This record gives sequence, C-alpha cells and structure tokens, in this order.
Amino acid sequence: MAIPPGDSEMLQGFKDFALPEAFMPHGMCLLWRPDLLFLHGASDFLIAAAYFTIPLLILRAARRRPDLLDANVARLFAAFITACALSHLCALVTLWLPIYGVQGVIKAATAVVSVYTAVELARLLPVFLTMPSRADLAEKEAALLLHRHETTRVQEANDKLSEFAYVVSHDLRAPMRGIANHARFLEEDHGDSLPPDAKKRIGRMQELCRQTEHLISTLLQYSRISRAEAQEDVALSEVVERIRDRLAETLTDRSAQIVLDTPLPIIAGNPADVMTALTNLVLNGITYNDSGAPVVRIGYLDRVKVDGRTLHKAVYVTDNGIGVAAENHDLIFRMFKRLHGPDAYGAGTGAGLAFVRRVAESHGGTVRVVSTPGEGSTFYLTFEAEAQTGSAMTGFATQVA
Repeated sequence: MAIPPGDSEMLQGFKDFALPEAFMPHGMCLLWRPDLLFLHGASDFLIAAAYFTIPLLILRAARRRPDLLDANVARLFAAFITACALSHLCALVTLWLPIYGVQGVIKAATAVVSVYTAVELARLLPVFLTMPSRADLAEKEAALLLHRHETTRVQEANDKLSEFAYVVSHDLRAPMRGIANHARFLEEDHGDSLPPDAKKRIGRMQELCRQTEHLISTLLQYSRISRAEAQEDVALSEVVERIRDRLAETLTDRSAQIVLDTPLPIIAGNPADVMTALTNLVLNGITYNDSGAPVVRIGYLDRVKVDGRTLHKAVYVTDNGIGVAAENHDLIFRMFKRLHGPDAYGAGTGAGLAFVRRVAESHGGTVRVVSTPGEGSTFYLTFEAEAQTGSAMTGFATQVA
C-alpha cells in the first residue's frame, strides 16, 4: 500500500529526529580518544546507576517510615532523580549511538519535572523551616518524660492521700461520734440539773463534733478526686445551668446573678468533678462579696496570658467580690485555708479553691487567678494539658497532600 505524500514526509521527519542515521555520535567530537571516552562514559554510567538506586531507597524509606517522609514528597523526588538518571544514561549512549532526538525528549521531560520540583520546594520551604530541630525534639521528649514522671509521682501521692483519708475517716469518725453521743446523753439525762455554763459547753462540744465530721467528709471527697481514665463529654453550658438551678435559693437571697459571657465548649472530663470546681468558683464569688448584688460572669477564651504564662482553652469565672491580695494568690488554694476569721463571710471550711485546683490538675489542666482587692477576681481554669508535638513531618505532609 502506498504511503500518502504528507504521511511520508511526517515519517521521514520522525526518522530524521529519532533515528541515528542523520547524526554523528558524540564520540567523534571527542576524536574517539579512549581517555575522554572512559572519563565521560564511566562518569555518566556511575551517575545513572546511583540515580536509579536513590529513588528506590527513598520510596522504601517512605513505605517503612511514613511518619518520617511523606509519600507524596518521596514520589516527587523519585521522579525528579529518575529523570536525571535517564538523562545521564542517554548521554552515555550518545557517545556511540547518536539518538539526540530521544535525548532531547528525555531532557525536556527532566526539565519539566525539575521545574515542578523546584516550585514545590519553594512552596514547602516555609513549612520545612518551621519543623522542629533535633534539639527541639529532644527537649520536647525530655519534657514529656518529665511530665510522665510527675504524673506518676502525683498519682502515688494521690494514692497515699486516699489511704490516709480512709484511715483518718475510720479512726476518727467513731471516736467523734462517741463524743457527740455522750454529750447528747449527758444533756438528755442531766440537762435539767446542769448549770447554763455547762449546757453551753455541751452545745459547743456537739458543734465541734459536727464540724470535725464535716471536715472528715470534705477530706474524703477531696481524696477521691483523681485522674480518671474513663472520661465523658461534658457540656460546660449545661453545667452552668445546673449550677443556676442548684443555687437558685442562694442567688435569690443574695440578689446575685450568674451571667454567661460566651458560649462554652464541650470538654472531656469527669462531670461531677467539673461541676464541683465551677460551683465552688461561683460560690466563692457570691460568698466573698460585699456588694449588694454579686455578679459572677463565666466565659471561654481560646488563649489568654496570665502572669506571663499563656493558657489555652481557658474557662474564666469573674466576680465583683472583695478580691485577693497578690501575696495570697497561692495561699488561697491550700486545703482548709481561710484568709478571714470563722465568723466572716460564712462558716466555710476553706477547702473550696483547693477542690478547684485539684479538679483542674486531675484533668491535666491548671487554675490561675488575677485579682484586685476591693474590685473582684478572675479565675482562669483549664481542663487539659498543653498538646504534645506529634510527628515532625505532620505539618509537612499535610501541606504536600
């Protein structure tokens, strides 16, 4: 079958482009000198062999360690280096076989892959520069180990506290109840014959027994707050509503308000403990308050700086109460510590803020206070620890994908 003239010219053009008959081999340019042929040929052969090997190693590393090297980045570099290997292989072949057309196509493909790789690297460079160094990773690893050690130490202390609280409860409650019962029996059997001063002393004895019983119960409750393995979703806005319901009578009697400044998130935690912490902060703002209308405001901040430290995901509770002097900011979180006399601002045990701190720490968080005496206080409460840095390539891989 005859070939049309147009097709014949196209076929001849392809032959002139791709087949070696129309050109001289590159070796002729080197005058077929053995030393130059060996130098260029051996160099191109070794470079091509290395460039064919490197992509295989990169792809294997990406499969074995996806946390270290992203698959997309690995494929990009493998394609680039393989194209370079083909370019050097063509350079080796053209020393004896002048396939310059094929070599040109491979060079053009290498140019496209190279330019694309350069553009991608320029795009990824800012992400790459933000990746932590080995020193940063070592520091974070050390901090994580320290955190685990501290967690273990705190857990051991919690276990000892629970054991101590149980012993105190068991060994003290029975004698205290015995004292209270004997005082009651004495009052019932000899109340008419006792002088007023003796009756007063018996009444005081019974009151002290009730206070001691309350302190023991408080200590037991405090010891039971610990880092729970199983946590639930806790809607903080619903917790605030339950606090309003529980304290409805107190709010009415004191003409007090609980105001929600912002929507509150859902956190992972122990619902009862979270309720205890926020209730104590609200009661603290209402109780230690000389204004005729206490106002407690509750809100949420993604980020806030307190005493030079940045807190993330913080719930704040602000009141217009009496405030706390700076030198007492740590003191108020101690167990059974009151800054005022027993008759001032109610007859509390001084355990409320200690409960708040223990709940926060049991959830991996913290509590901080900012206060001005005479103006009020703001407590910042977090329920989770700062996130640990994950894989060094996580952000890099995300950008590539």
